[in-house]
Amino acid sequence: MTFKQLEYFLEIAATENITKAAENLNISQPPLSLQLKSLEEEFGIKLFKRSKKKLVITNKGLLLQERATQILNLLNETIYDLQMPETNKETVIHIGTISSVSNSLLPKKIAQYKEINPSVHYSIYEGNTTTIVNQLSEGTIDLGIIREPFNMNPYHSIPLKDSSLGDAQFDYFVAIAKASFYKFSNSDYIDLTELKGKPLIMHRRYKDLWANTCRQKGFIPDFFCLNNDIFSSLRLAEEGVGIAIAPYTSAQQNNNPNLILKKIMHPAMSSRAHLVWSVNLQMTEELQGFIQLFKD
Repeated sequence: MTFKQLEYFLEIAATENITKAAENLNISQPPLSLQLKSLEEEFGIKLFKRSKKKLVITNKGLLLQERATQILNLLNETIYDLQMPETNKETVIHIGTISSVSNSLLPKKIAQYKEINPSVHYSIYEGNTTTIVNQLSEGTIDLGIIREPFNMNPYHSIPLKDSSLGDAQFDYFVAIAKASFYKFSNSDYIDLTELKGKPLIMHRRYKDLWANTCRQKGFIPDFFCLNNDIFSSLRLAEEGVGIAIAPYTSAQQNNNPNLILKKIMHPAMSSRAHLVWSVNLQMTEELQGFIQLFKD
């Protein structure tokens, strides 16, 4: 496997078409096809499923897409750091973040810190909590913004404040679906038992939490679809195939007026986001200053 092969693979994944990818890469189609075939043979897996209209990336292909993006980003940053003269070298804070925070709180904090220290630059990686925890372990990022539950032992952490959550500052789960799924409820709230027998769509990291809680209420939940991204849940809810379950702060990314949000009650289940960093992180003045903004 070479860096060039990874670049070729990512372009094919982005265009879902060998011909289009070859045009964008300014190479002919046969060599590109051979490079993809060579990559698949090296790993012993299929990275795409072939259809008449497009290439459909496989689950293994999605994993390689995620890791290849990280690898090439790190390579480019390494080259940049090595070639940058010491006198002009920038301070870069590397942050991995879940999408719900990258779209709301994080941009405000970066803008706030720019007023204090305009020389600091940022490299942001969006992903899920599992991916971000791996990046922290590998040392490819300085800070992570992740959501409970996670193992707090290897990290220092600060619970994040969100003005939309009120004084309690604990996120809560909501049901997101078309009105047809709420014929049994006219309230802005919904009891957990009212979801019995309903097709549920949610991030797979919440599966065990939900399965255990629903069993305590006397039923087994119907997990129609488990995924790794809030946008997947929202899109499926838009199609009317089930009820999406997500933390309220994540659900705020919904902009479809046909989807109705209801707070889940009895029992309430909370999930809070945290800023975390490794207990072994070598702390710079710039990192200390940026972290302080989340404590104030």
